[in-house]
Amino acid sequence: MRNFSRTLTPEQFDAKVIVYPDGRYAYSYVGTLTFVPALVQSARVKVCERCEAQLKKLAAQLLQEGFRKADYIGDGRYRVIFEGDRAKDEPLFFLSRENPAFSVMPQLDGAIMIGAFRSDGSPMRGYNGSGAETDGSLNVTVESGIRVIRHNAQEEPLMHGSFAEYYWRINLRTAAPFIVMQATR
Repeated sequence: MRNFSRTLTPEQFDAKVIVYPDGRYAYSYVGTLTFVPALVQSARVKVCERCEAQLKKLAAQLLQEGFRKADYIGDGRYRVIFEGDRAKDEPLFFLSRENPAFSVMPQLDGAIMIGAFRSDGSPMRGYNGSGAETDGSLNVTVESGIRVIRHNAQEEPLMHGSFAEYYWRINLRTAAPFIVMQATR
């Protein structure tokens, strides 16, 4: 199965993005991803041993897709680490454009938009009846040389000398987090 990660949904996680003065950025996602059909099945009946074995094998697929760590922990859940860095004009939709845990979207005017939403601005999809609960956080660190245009951070940004941190707690009841910024250099 190619792009197995696209079939997963974020459950419990900490996502971080650091934006550098030239617009480059680094990112990480540490947490749990869920294959919802298996989770739904496990809520009704125990997932069969054969299915569990197949799901466990798919952890190797996640490693092939660029995850630094991917361990199957049962009932359709994977504990993962995904991290990297990108150039200022490279978008990122983790896990997919349709259902990102977070995204970084360079705009035509040079601005950068970061958030946990679909490309149409709606929040992450829910998965009623599965027993899963989205509970995550998004931290965006903005170094000096970046001007924040607007944001909906849940708290005032924490200032630390040459950088500021913006924070959101993410669940299915919160508004879709976003921050829009522009490199000033």
